[in-house]
Amino acid sequence: MKQGVLVGRTEGLRPAQRRQLERLCHRRHRPDETADTLGLQRLAGLSHELETPLTLLVDGRGLGRLLWVGPLETSGRLLERLPGSSRRMGEDWRLLTCCGRSRKLEPGTQEGIVGLDLAPRLWLRFPDQPAAGGHWPAGLFVPSGAGQPWQGLEEGDLGDLCGRDPASLPCASTAPAAMAPGDRPSARGAPAAGQERVLLLVLTPNDQQQASREIAELEGLVRSAGAEPVGLVTQRRRQESPQSLWGEGKLSEAALEARRLGATLVVTDRELSPVQGRNLERLLDLPVSDRSELILDIFAQRAASAAGRLQVELAQLRYRLPRLTGRGQSLSRQGGGIGTRGPGETQLEKDRRAIARRIDHLQAKLKQLSAHRARLRQQRHGLRRLALVGYTNAGKSSLLNALTRRQGDQAVVAENKLFATLDPTTRRIDLIPASGPPLALLVTDTVGFIRDLPPPLIEAFRSTLEETLDADGLLLVVDLSDPGWPEQIATVNAILDSLGSCVPRRLVANQIDRCPAGELERALALEPQALFVSATAGLGLQGLRTALQDWPDSSIERLS
Repeated sequence: MKQGVLVGRTEGLRPAQRRQLERLCHRRHRPDETADTLGLQRLAGLSHELETPLTLLVDGRGLGRLLWVGPLETSGRLLERLPGSSRRMGEDWRLLTCCGRSRKLEPGTQEGIVGLDLAPRLWLRFPDQPAAGGHWPAGLFVPSGAGQPWQGLEEGDLGDLCGRDPASLPCASTAPAAMAPGDRPSARGAPAAGQERVLLLVLTPNDQQQASREIAELEGLVRSAGAEPVGLVTQRRRQESPQSLWGEGKLSEAALEARRLGATLVVTDRELSPVQGRNLERLLDLPVSDRSELILDIFAQRAASAAGRLQVELAQLRYRLPRLTGRGQSLSRQGGGIGTRGPGETQLEKDRRAIARRIDHLQAKLKQLSAHRARLRQQRHGLRRLALVGYTNAGKSSLLNALTRRQGDQAVVAENKLFATLDPTTRRIDLIPASGPPLALLVTDTVGFIRDLPPPLIEAFRSTLEETLDADGLLLVVDLSDPGWPEQIATVNAILDSLGSCVPRRLVANQIDRCPAGELERALALEPQALFVSATAGLGLQGLRTALQDWPDSSIERLS
């Protein structure tokens, strides 16, 4: 059995102080008592001498497992330092904290969250010196399911509380269902088994319906990334905090909810600046991803072709470059001549330069890819080209398969999930008019759009979007069964306008067999020239083919 370890702010400790702390860490406590009174009094003496709090973690057999010097910090650092195998980590752990000179026994919110991650049965807290008259105040706390992570169980003299049998102490029935330390993943890792558990942190607008649609979309993105949303914390969008976007009270609530649900990741519905991301991770004590990073992760999973992987890697590097964090001078190197001695070049600077070189390399490859696709488009000169555009999961790939009558391996991948298609696919359609020879038409399926699409992604996929910009006409596919389809149309049009697209657009309303009554009239009021189809049920496809024979007005190659 490995003995306890001494961790925390140990720099600057004198050898004698270190030896005393190590002896206290290795001191054994009776299993049928909360703690050894004499050992805690010695711990208080060292805390008073060092002028810093000290926290001892004791297991169910009374063995000291860890002594943390200084205020409790991120739980990830504590969990990574715990000795012994995970099977030895049980639920009968005890936290023994000398609070230093502070007379406030109740743990603060941030400190309480860190303590909650260690999943102890109880927490004994006491100051570094007794009060007047020899009375040494102390308090016992247990995990709480209320607004605070811990609730007071009993206050009294330190000696009396140390003599309590931990097994006989009542526990809060509303305690959070936190995982035991042995079952908890590392601070930056995935769950030990199964899907990653995600807590959603959302700033909601005043419109309840719009808020519900945005939350549903974020849940869909999380599931598309292969994770499972397990909880939701919302806050009305009022005056946003520039440092963290959410208020500290709401973040404390989110931290407790994450522990209660066993969440291993927090996903926000807003793009975070590097400073905001670091502040949120510090306050929540959990890894945090924003919506843009989530979309980039989905694209990385979906990229199947070499071109797709190239574009996704470029987008990810552009996103991560300003978010790099280094360890400063601890990773610096010194020069060997006059004027070069000093902090030298930090690892962070070297990482940034390496990423910048990689970005330049990928940009050069993307220029070659763009030139190659331009040559392919030149070979198709003379044929009318249309592009299917629209919100992600609107049914563009299913519509292309239905128009070309492709099935099985010849069909474009069409799945009911976000961003199922990344690479553009072009198919030829032969239209048979009522009179005259057949007409040849090229239709391209493109990557779907989404609200607040990350700018690095748009820039990286510019060579793919050129298939859209170079088309003779755009068929804007919308899913009428989605309640937010009018906002989706506005989003797609805004993105196309920002890309400089000025070719004709025509609305194709999909899923007419599944939409609520009245949506067809609503779409006609918005776009009188709208075409109505159902790609999966095969409805309206012949009318769409007929409409495409003369739209848009351009030269058409007649088949011989």
